Order: sequence, then structure tokens, then C-alpha cells
Amino acid sequence: MGEVEPVNDIVHLFDNTGDHISGFSSEGKIAHDIYAIGSQEANITEKDWVNLIKRALSLRHPNVQYNLIGSQTLQGIRIVVLVKSDHINKISNPEYAVVKTGVGGMVGNKGAVAVSFAFGSTNMAFVSCHLAARAERKLKRNQMYQDISKQLNLGKKSKFSSFDLPLRFDHLFWIGDLNYRLDCEYREVLDRIRVADYSGLMKYDQLKQQQRCGNVLYDFKEADINFPPSYRYKRGSRDDYVYIKYKTTGNVHNVPSYCDRILLHSLPQLKQTQTGYFCNLQYKASDHAPVIATYQVSTRTQYVSSKNTDTETDHSDDSLKIRFPILQAKIKTNSPDRFCVKFFSYLLEGTPTSKPAPRVLAEYDDELSSFPVQYGLSKCDVSYWGAADIPELEPILPNRDYISNDYIFIQVVSHGSEECYGQGILTMQDKVKTDTVQPFSVVLRLHDEVCGELRGKVYLSRSPVHENRPPLFTDQLINPDWTSNMQASTRSLASPGARSSASGSSSSSRSHNWSNEYSTDDHVLRSFTQGYNQT
Repeated sequence: MGEVEPVNDIVHLFDNTGDHISGFSSEGKIAHDIYAIGSQEANITEKDWVNLIKRALSLRHPNVQYNLIGSQTLQGIRIVVLVKSDHINKISNPEYAVVKTGVGGMVGNKGAVAVSFAFGSTNMAFVSCHLAARAERKLKRNQMYQDISKQLNLGKKSKFSSFDLPLRFDHLFWIGDLNYRLDCEYREVLDRIRVADYSGLMKYDQLKQQQRCGNVLYDFKEADINFPPSYRYKRGSRDDYVYIKYKTTGNVHNVPSYCDRILLHSLPQLKQTQTGYFCNLQYKASDHAPVIATYQVSTRTQYVSSKNTDTETDHSDDSLKIRFPILQAKIKTNSPDRFCVKFFSYLLEGTPTSKPAPRVLAEYDDELSSFPVQYGLSKCDVSYWGAADIPELEPILPNRDYISNDYIFIQVVSHGSEECYGQGILTMQDKVKTDTVQPFSVVLRLHDEVCGELRGKVYLSRSPVHENRPPLFTDQLINPDWTSNMQASTRSLASPGARSSASGSSSSSRSHNWSNEYSTDDHVLRSFTQGYNQT
């Protein structure tokens, strides 16, 4: 917002169509279920800003009333989230958080604010942030994002509170002046803007480059950009960009760039569609143009089976269990600790945990070697668990359709300290439709960095599947006593040992599941997010 108080009429900021819109939208003037407005360098009180937004919405949608879910402010950084009054009774567990990333982590000119809540059974969060300026500071921006992601204290009541921020929520919206620039000559940028070659500019975009390298905002999605750079315009105009910014500390050259972005992270199998992504060229008080995104996202609902119980033999079969005959993990660490695997899921009661890995291998066995080894893991040893080391998982509702639409969240932790060395998600879709054993591979990440990989086999059945397995490991197994600092030449050999199935605990017959189909009811959320941009 450029530290300039907005004009009284901001109703145009909630238009999806019009001559002042650059980009695309298929939504028209829809009254969305949720509006989230992120701003930076605000020069208006939180109360006045919320009232101004409510007034604009009432003018744009006179027959719809909106209630404030929550707002949060850190100096000029702010987030405001509103919901249709028809949905207000579905909102629960609101949480708010602030992270400062200015000088020494003590100054609030840079950082983030966030609001999270549950919409029915769906956990959602909205983050508004302002990262470091200047083209040469892209690594500083990466670090600020990681600091924010680690320190935002949201999802404390969630079953997944020990996981990284993006995995705690079904949908996480990241809004803000991210300040990533175009690594391109000023004249070339202007030439491409003149012919609307916005896709050509993307090959110079720092954020896209850093995302491809897995350095920031991993697995966040952003629609194609079909509008001109939102920064740095001449104030009061949307026809000219200003190249030089005069400061007392020295002049700064600013190539027009896509500093202002909106991205979404959704859990796997959750349906989400970005229906619009554009910038508003009518708001001219700032040297940034507001950026707007619209979405449709699916929500979790109570599971209702469509199967005929007379023909579906395992519609409700308490003997159905999720079984892992084998798990193997590569972890980037020099720690000599033995590792355990912990399982988290809405499918399960409690948190089943494996036994400590009884042995370590030099490499994946032949059964799990078909997946390519990536992320610099080729030289890492392999922790190994057999069926006797892994608990059978008893789903709360033993139904194949119910199970296949959900996930199992996984953590690899130290046996002694419970310190997490990696986490990931195993999607159950297509893994449990039959009794067939299915191989899988899960990338393990921690604090937005790849730190390992978990491979294994999984199946769903009433009784264990006994595979005929040859003694594969006599020439690969190392260190059964887990003295992992030994040299390879002195590692002792052993066989993997017997495998048997462990029994699980009983559970109740109620839970929730994902609704992955759009319908005309309120299980489809139309979400509208805006980022007001500044340097």
C-alpha cells in the first residue's frame, strides 16, 4: 500500500472483470464464500481497514453479509479474512500468529502475519508476508520464508501440530510482497511487456527458479501469470515504470518485477482449481498494483458410503488392516541413532509407531530399487524395518473407499530423543483397492528441505500376505547392532530375520473423509485472495 492511506472507495478491488483488470478470470462478479486480503506497508488502522473492506463488499454484493473471521497486524503487514454470514457457524478454532524477520528477527518491517481456522472439518490458513527487497537478496528471501514457516505458531490443536506448516492444513494460502525479481535487463523487460509476452518474462523470475530448485515454497501452486509486472509503477500512473529509486543510502535500480504473488498449498487428492489470477490497474496510490486470485477448493465432509452393503463384502469389516511388509529409509544425517517410523492419520486413533530399525543396509534391496535415487541420497545408508517391526494399522472405519481417499502422514524420528529427521505423506488412493501389495516411495522433507526418502510396500487386507522372499541381504546388510560409524570393510553381516504380523488395537466406527467432487452445495468454497504490494 506504499504507506499511503487508501481512498474511500475501494469497491473496484473486488471486481473480477472490467477494463482495469489485467489477467484472466472465469468467475465474473461472484460473491465468494471467503475473502482474504493481505497487505503490506499499510498506513491505516486495522479497525478502519476492516470497515472499509466490509463497506466495499456490501456495495459489490448488497444482498450478502460478511463476518470477520479474524485479522492480524505487524506494523504495516496485515491479513484480514471474512466469510459469508451463512457459513459463520461452520467456523471454529481460529488462531493468529506473527513472525518478525527484520534486523535480528526483532524488527517488524519484514515478516508475516497469519490467520487459521477450521471450516467444518477442513483446516485452512492464510499468510500475508513481506520479504527482503532488492534483486540480489533472493537467498535472504528464501531464508525469511523458512523462518516464517518454522515460527508461525498455527495448528496447535491439530493432530499434525508436529509437522511442518504446509502439512498442518488442508489448504494454505501464501499472500504477499515476496519481493522476488526478474533477473533481466530493464530494456528487455519493457520490450516484452509492450507485446504482452508475460510467459517470456517467467524464465527470468527468481521465485520460479527457486521453486524449481526446491529451495522455497515447495509444492505450492500458482496459476500462469498473464499480466504485467506489479512493481515498480510510477505512483498515480499505471502507464510507466520507475527504474531508479532514490534513497538516502544510495540509489537503487528496480527492474519491473512480479514481487506480489499468491500461492496455494493443498494436501494431495484435495481438489482445488485456481479460477482467476490478475492485477488491478485502477488502484494507483502505491508503486505496486494489487494482485488478485480466485479459487474453488474442496472440503472434508462426513463419509457416507454409496456401496450396497449386500454386495460389498468388506464394506464394514473390522478385520481390514493396513499392513507394511517392509519399509526402508535413507536419511541425510551423521547421527548414529536408530530410527522409528510414526504414523499419523485421520484414519487412525492414536499414533502407531514402529520398533527401532533393527539393522541398516548398504543399499535398497532389489524389491525397492526401481525408484530413481534423487536429492543426493545415493551415498546414504538404508534403515530397514521388516513386517515384525511395523505395527498393523487399524482404520477407524474399515472401508476401502474411505481409506483410499485419505492419507497417512509419516515421520522418521530418533528412537532415543523423538527428534524428527524427516516427514512426508503417503496417499492411499490406488494403494488399497485390492489385496495386492503395492510399492511406494515418499520424499521426506524437514523445514522445506529434502532430508531423506522412505520406500516400502503397503496393502489392505483381512489377513497378512506372506510373500516368498529369497534371502536378499546377506551381501548387503551392514551393522545389525547399529554402530553406524564403522567403516564398510568392518561391517558385520546378518540376515534380516523372521517376519511376522503384529496385532493392532480396536477402534470406533466414526470418522471424516474428503469430498473431492464439486457440487452446488456449500462444500465448494469460492475463495478470493488479494495481495497489496509494496517494497
